[in-house]
Amino acid sequence: MTAPDTAVPATALEPLLRRLDALESKEAIEQVMVAYMAAADRESDKGAHIARLFTEDGRWESVGPHGNPGWAAVGRRELRRKFDRNVERMPFAAHFLTNGSVTLDGDTATGTWMYFQACTYRGEQALWIAGRYHNDFRRVDGQWLLSHLRVHNFFTTPYDQGWVRVEHMETP
Repeated sequence: MTAPDTAVPATALEPLLRRLDALESKEAIEQVMVAYMAAADRESDKGAHIARLFTEDGRWESVGPHGNPGWAAVGRRELRRKFDRNVERMPFAAHFLTNGSVTLDGDTATGTWMYFQACTYRGEQALWIAGRYHNDFRRVDGQWLLSHLRVHNFFTTPYDQGWVRVEHMETP
């Protein structure tokens, strides 16, 4: 007696493989953002840890009414320089990320998140910062990376005054 043919046709597996890829891709993109937050909170060497999360031509941009267009960085070299500057500027930072939503389109994706940050500005001023990320991602050699990060700050305020009294404090 021969065993019954239990092979599943490849065409039957394609929808399942697409769903699996979508689930794994969304999780990988979430983990890129988790790694970005952890790198931004490092006490040293922030730049190298952040730059490796971006594509070679990756872009970081501060947008919105409290944005800082002069802080934009394009390419890993500029990203390293930009974030290494933050070691002195914000020696302590604790980012919290929430309300994520990822939309896939093949090897590209977009994602939005809300964030809240407690930090110390120049070692002297405790701040609250909150805003939204709207990011583009690209899969490069099987790895999801940031291709364009846009941060839109809602407020940057001294912790003891709050965002109603001081909606935005400059932090050059």
